[in-house]
Amino acid sequence: MIRRIGTLDGVNALPSPSPQAVVANGLVFTSGQVPLRTGPDEEYRNFADDVRLVLANLSATLEASGSSLNHALKITTFLTDPRLAEYNEIYADVFGDNLPARTTVMVSESKYSIEIHCIAAVVDGQKPPLIRRIANAPGMAPVLGPYSQAVVANGMVFTSGQIPARTSMQDQPEDFAGQVRQTLTNLEAILHEAGSDLAHVAKVTTYLTDPEQLAEYNGVYAEVFGSTLPARTSCCVGIWDIALEIECIALVVDGPPEDPISQEPKIGSDIREAVQTC
Repeated sequence: MIRRIGTLDGVNALPSPSPQAVVANGLVFTSGQVPLRTGPDEEYRNFADDVRLVLANLSATLEASGSSLNHALKITTFLTDPRLAEYNEIYADVFGDNLPARTTVMVSESKYSIEIHCIAAVVDGQKPPLIRRIANAPGMAPVLGPYSQAVVANGMVFTSGQIPARTSMQDQPEDFAGQVRQTLTNLEAILHEAGSDLAHVAKVTTYLTDPEQLAEYNGVYAEVFGSTLPARTSCCVGIWDIALEIECIALVVDGPPEDPISQEPKIGSDIREAVQTC
């Protein structure tokens, strides 16, 4: 059963044939929320006001859909204003300890400073959703902002965007192919901590900063996933001092997932060594 959420009182939306949100299988999928103001009393003031307005719109949309910010599983943020630190401060204050997985990228072609869309769990008063948040998987570089590395709910894993960091943002492979492998190693480690693995990934979204590197990316990606290819979207955006970012949605494995270290990996000895030494 699919339920579509249309126009909401107090939420200004862009003219579009899309609903504000769609509810299906215990999940809410929102359309992108922007800081759209109408009327003389709602003129633009500053970036912080934009962020608060977008998060208020997102909250109202989730409430109308039977969910809430506390039950958000995955947030995707598109910024045209590079003030990430200011965004993170407001964002952390709004979400508190209930931090969703998150991916944040820069885009250039938008009249708005920020746009946010999310996936959230529907709240059932009789049976509240079980949500597990993974703050920092063992062996991973520390997270760089107010987000969970992955969130598990409804039998699915929602990851934050992964980058080619080994022990820190400054510790990355020098060549692009190595960066792709390291990013996929990081993704695999988080999936394993969440009770899944690469073979159970349903959807991948890849953000590249150089479109000329797509062919090389595809070669490494195909080697890693082999015959278990997920659905995928790839696009070119701006990311802070990194070549790529990868996020995914995966199914939780019934029973213990394969150990990416002890099992014969698809991803080659170089990634196996990276996992062992992280």
